[in-house]
Amino acid sequence: MAICTISDFLKEILKFKSIIPSENIYYRGQNNGIGQGWELLPSFYRDKRKYSDVPFYKDKSEELNVIYKFVEKSYDYFKDVEFANLISVINILQHYGFPTRALDVTKNPLVALYFALEKVVQGDGNCPVIYLIYAEKSNAAFLINNDINTFYREKNDEKKGLGSAVLINGCNLSERIRSQKGDFIFFYEEVEIDKVPEFSVKEIPINVNNVKSLKEELDIIGISESTIYPSLVAEAKKLRGNLIGGYETNKHFKETVRSVGNTMVKKTPNTSDMVKRVLEDKKDEIPRKYLENKKMFAGLRLKER
Repeated sequence: MAICTISDFLKEILKFKSIIPSENIYYRGQNNGIGQGWELLPSFYRDKRKYSDVPFYKDKSEELNVIYKFVEKSYDYFKDVEFANLISVINILQHYGFPTRALDVTKNPLVALYFALEKVVQGDGNCPVIYLIYAEKSNAAFLINNDINTFYREKNDEKKGLGSAVLINGCNLSERIRSQKGDFIFFYEEVEIDKVPEFSVKEIPINVNNVKSLKEELDIIGISESTIYPSLVAEAKKLRGNLIGGYETNKHFKETVRSVGNTMVKKTPNTSDMVKRVLEDKKDEIPRKYLENKKMFAGLRLKER
């Protein structure tokens, strides 16, 4: 069943939870689903298919080298993170568009819905979807950090006893991550997540005819660009949109009222002429309501113009 309203979405979540009664359920929204070629796969592996000869994508040691060079150049974003805390570094990089082996998920289903709709406009050819993802285990980043460090220091084809993918709690060092309730799945290798035994996945399509109304519903309950990407710029952008939107709405309302008013105003004859016509009983020239009150005009004396 395709989602038409937020209520529909919540019902689908409850159905999923009735089958898998667990707190380890996460959500991910995408502009398109697997059927449209959008796999549940981190950007690192998607890029690797195109640029397999680039050292960053074929050599783990070079990948790690590039990561830390980037961090050193962008120190202000990482000054609260120990460089040895690689998992937190990757978590922050992921949220700013750096190609990583991490796939964003969230504990907030409405945040996932926002991301599914964010860049979609009705009629643009997109088929947005939401993924409900059950993870058998949720792992603290601190405890997984050693595994991640070991993985990057092993040979390219080695990942001793690490499995294919692991769900990791996101660090809250970034305001953006906190706002998005962000966690992530770290992929040790390119794999279809629904084929990994520790995960179960359900895809829920969104009715493209309801994209606009769903965005409006999200905005009403406080899920918008300014809350997903908190910053002064986003807040100012939202304020400007509200100001312009309010002005345009008010302007349209006034124009509508004026237009309706003009169509309702009829040309009214001069009062003296009207009285004369009533007294002369000119039925074809005056409204019936005046003829029915003919006596009211009988005592009037009209000035000649």
